[in-house]
Amino acid sequence: MALWSAQRPLGSCKTLSLLFLLLSFEWVLLSRAQTADTGQGVMMPWLQRTSQDLSWQRSEPTIIFPRALQVTEKKACPSGKETHVVDENLAFYEEWELEACVDGALLAEQMDRVNAIPFTYQQLDIFKHKLDEFYPQGYPESLIQHLNYFFLEVTPHDIHKWNVTSLETVKSLLKVSKGRKMDAQVAALIARYLVGGGQLDKATLDTLASFHPTYLCFLSPEQLSSVQQDAVWTAMPQDLVSCHPLQMDILYSKARIAFQNMSGSEYFARIKPFLAGASTEDLRALVPQNISMDIATFKTLRKEVLLPLTIAEVRKLLGPNLAELKVEEGNSPVRDWIFRQRQIDLDSLGLGLHGGIPNGYLVLDLNFREALSGSPHLLGPGPVLTVIPTLLLALILN
Repeated sequence: MALWSAQRPLGSCKTLSLLFLLLSFEWVLLSRAQTADTGQGVMMPWLQRTSQDLSWQRSEPTIIFPRALQVTEKKACPSGKETHVVDENLAFYEEWELEACVDGALLAEQMDRVNAIPFTYQQLDIFKHKLDEFYPQGYPESLIQHLNYFFLEVTPHDIHKWNVTSLETVKSLLKVSKGRKMDAQVAALIARYLVGGGQLDKATLDTLASFHPTYLCFLSPEQLSSVQQDAVWTAMPQDLVSCHPLQMDILYSKARIAFQNMSGSEYFARIKPFLAGASTEDLRALVPQNISMDIATFKTLRKEVLLPLTIAEVRKLLGPNLAELKVEEGNSPVRDWIFRQRQIDLDSLGLGLHGGIPNGYLVLDLNFREALSGSPHLLGPGPVLTVIPTLLLALILN
């Protein structure tokens, strides 16, 4: 008992020291949790569990929300900076002041002043945003006529909302765009003008020659006839995707003249994007030149041009790409060409092509018989399969 009594004060001292240490540790944790800038912090749940016996010492933690979540209201235009005219003073406005003090109606009314003052690209972006808000359905033609250099700020998507009827407006915007990377905008502008029934004169077509010819398929056959041959030198396959057959006829003729001094693979590489306008005779002229036409180009050939080609001619045209016929066996125009070939000849290719004329059958063209008799088409134009024995019997009876 004496020993226990002697050690008790020492144990009480240790207990008090431990209690003081825990209280100090909790105070440090609370301070860190309160000053953190990340919400309630990750230490609070642990702190609440470890201090259950010290509830008298606990204080309510202060919650500080992250700055990213704080909502800021749109600033109002400062007093004295309200804008009623576009002048040089706006060039010294901060961006948020332009957002707050300038409206789209003023910019549209004084677009000539906007072009006359050397605003920064950032300031012009704000002006465009203001105009887009004011004209969500697209700029009116009264504004388009005065865009001038502000045209460099618009996108093809913007232009496709416009209604352009003035050739002079087109010419002025082409002049502004010349020498800059505005090919997509120019193509959209030409498309909108032609959709409205506009006509391009020769001077405008000559101006278009200085741009990448993404606009070719928007032109009428008559307008394409006036396009300079230089356009076919820079045209890419993707520029011709939406062209109609009559347009491709004209472009192919221009390409043949432009590349007439070339031959072999060099000529084929140039003429390939325009072969959708080629004739059967043109394709046969390529056969002895040992070209290797890819199946993608072969598919662009018109069906009526492709059908007369023989198996030997197609073999030479495709060269090492001949096996790709099997991949397109069920698709036009390859499918239509296969239907016109004898199956025995198709088998000679060793590709496993099916759908040709069965052995023992002939193809008769009813158009010849009807042309002689003058009778109307009863079965419609095209080939008819006839059994040879039946044909021979009919000839004997006659």
